[in-house]
Amino acid sequence: MKIQMLKSVPGSLDGIAVIDLVMGQQYDTIDSARGERLAHYHVRRGDAVFVTSAVPALPTQPTAPRRKRK
Repeated sequence: MKIQMLKSVPGSLDGIAVIDLVMGQQYDTIDSARGERLAHYHVRRGDAVFVTSAVPALPTQPTAPRRKRK
């Protein structure tokens, strides 16, 4: 299943390895029931959307460093 990330989060596409999933990038989960569950998990959390057709990936935007509060 193909998903496109709406925000950058650590996550898994195969249920084994955890990687940084980058906002705007498209990812394919493994072709199994586990892969489908992981895709649905990311979509339910609001971190991703399903890609149903040839949708171009969103451009990634660099994040500005955050200032620490005093």
